[in-house]
Amino acid sequence: MNKDWWKWGNPKAYEHVNNYPKLKQICIDRFGMDPKEDFHPPHEFNVPVVSEEVQQFILNAFKAIPTTQIDFSKDTRLTGALGKSYHDVIRIFKDHNIQVPDVVLQPRDHDDVQAIITAADQHNIAIVPIGGQTNVVGALTMEKDLNRKVAYLDLSLMSKLLSIDKENLLATFQAGVFGPHLEDQLKPYGLTLGHFPQSFEFSTLGGWVVTRSAGQESTYYGKIEDMVVSLKVATPKGTIQTPSFDKDAEGINLTSTFIGSEGLLGTVTEVTVKLHKKPVRSKWVLALFPDFESGSNCLKEVIQNDIYPSVCRLSDGPETYFYSQLKPEKQGVAATLKKKVEEIYLNFKNIEEPNIMMLRFEEVLSSKENEMAHVQKIITQHKGALIPSSLAKNWEATRFHTPYLRDTMMEHRIFIDTMETVVSWDKVMTMHAAVTKALQACEAFHKEKGIIMSHISHIYTHGACMYFILICPMNVGQEVEQWEAIKKTVSDAIVHSGGSISHHHSIGKDHQSYYLAHQDKLGLQLLKAMKQQVDPNDILNPGKLFDV
Repeated sequence: MNKDWWKWGNPKAYEHVNNYPKLKQICIDRFGMDPKEDFHPPHEFNVPVVSEEVQQFILNAFKAIPTTQIDFSKDTRLTGALGKSYHDVIRIFKDHNIQVPDVVLQPRDHDDVQAIITAADQHNIAIVPIGGQTNVVGALTMEKDLNRKVAYLDLSLMSKLLSIDKENLLATFQAGVFGPHLEDQLKPYGLTLGHFPQSFEFSTLGGWVVTRSAGQESTYYGKIEDMVVSLKVATPKGTIQTPSFDKDAEGINLTSTFIGSEGLLGTVTEVTVKLHKKPVRSKWVLALFPDFESGSNCLKEVIQNDIYPSVCRLSDGPETYFYSQLKPEKQGVAATLKKKVEEIYLNFKNIEEPNIMMLRFEEVLSSKENEMAHVQKIITQHKGALIPSSLAKNWEATRFHTPYLRDTMMEHRIFIDTMETVVSWDKVMTMHAAVTKALQACEAFHKEKGIIMSHISHIYTHGACMYFILICPMNVGQEVEQWEAIKKTVSDAIVHSGGSISHHHSIGKDHQSYYLAHQDKLGLQLLKAMKQQVDPNDILNPGKLFDV
């Protein structure tokens, strides 16, 4: 097995901590540690061999589906068993409590998937659908005591554009298509879906649907639930094709039932989505604010005036400073003079700890100049200072690269994790303060030694998505317990401050207890009744969202 198999995305794009000397110095100064490359996953893992008897049982169950690949190898089963959360990666490092499937199946179309699920139901084999495996909340985690065989259903070969309707701007894709391939297939038509999560390069359309994903441009294009028109779903009781109408009034539309369902009610195999004409250009508005509250109030006024930037990001002071330290230090007289001018400008604007805001506007045909001028006016009314839009180029160039940095920090014994929520505007600052206070009292986070950063990444008329990035020294020998303590501390603070347990990461196993605590009892009974109707033997991703 390749030693880098556990890493995010393309191992050739791997980032080393030595590439960021300022970041390394922060670790030395703040944590009293010099990051060293001394922590690696083991070369061999405790992956049980699938006996010949079990292999034959599985082969017999699926023998009528010749187009499906069936893989019993240790490497495939291990790499298919985990997502990309901090918890997943730390368990790989420790070879700790990793439950692997008995087999990985690769179907090629809906009929294959339906036949697999029908056969699995007849033979009591659990089915867990996977695509890019980028989930970060334990959506792939299996229980120890299922007392049945487990098959992971890898949909990554299902990547075709099945049909495109240029007149009505609709397209139907197989659910296993990855983000870049999806956009490449739309490019000849001058169209885009507009869904660009940070996992865009390595996640799939089906994964976006069943986890209720949001992209970096969702303020303009909408979240995935705003893009889906209809779905084709394979269940143990047969195929469900949801209605192909959008904005109709024909009773209860089942499409929304499967969005966010995490494979619990069926495996999504085909997705019909709305498309947009690809923008001819984009324009940026950037500003610095003296505090997070001023920037938050500015964003609230922008969105409540029905202005919808595609990219929307407001970083608090610690995050603004942290990301500035990732850039290489420029040398020379010109660089020194520029830095001095920037300091004078910030002093003039009474900005001691800058909070940077970045807004991007898409142009299809009409100009956005009037809208952008109005946004600039709102910014100045909220004590913001406009800065050159050229500074956004670095963010655009590296927008999908941040996870690579996480991997190298973990290798160097540094804890780094992210958590997110959606919260109403009146609770944004309360939550920001609550999470900070809770972590600064958390032993596992090393209290005030830990680095807490936050940003707003999506905005709505009623509220915003807040994202927290946490960095502290790793507790050697107690890595899993440390993660559990920090996760609980932040999750409790988020929920007690009036936020959701997830905005776009989904539920998985990590958020399940919080999800169930918020559910209406009658509503949960309704969900369980639906599960019983389509999957009475509970073979579909068992143990997720709720227990049957």
